[in-house]
Amino acid sequence: MPAAHDPSATFLHLGTGPETSLVDVTPDFWETIGERTELHSGRLVTGMTMSSDWGVWEMHPAGDELIAVTSGTVHFHLDDGTTASEIAVSAPDYIVVPAGTWHTADARGEGRMLIVTWGEGTQHRPR
Repeated sequence: MPAAHDPSATFLHLGTGPETSLVDVTPDFWETIGERTELHSGRLVTGMTMSSDWGVWEMHPAGDELIAVTSGTVHFHLDDGTTASEIAVSAPDYIVVPAGTWHTADARGEGRMLIVTWGEGTQHRPR
């Protein structure tokens, strides 16, 4: 029987076919995601509440990332290697970050986001 889930506590993995799977978010989830080979293909749907700026830049070389702001306003910084830009996204709008674009985000108060990522090969660098 279907059940409701909090996207910040239970992520959803959309595989490369019709299957989906629930992924429990443990305290060490992000530190160990590289070991979770079952999540290296397909898309990962995550939820996030943010009240402080991201501490890193990230880039997804293999696919675009959809970030829907579901409450508040988030300021995104994007750098594709040629052009750097900033865009403010307020609920209920979203942004599509193109594959290969470095991005980070600043909080303007508390904001919630729903993120759909093709995470294969994701890279991070200090901010």
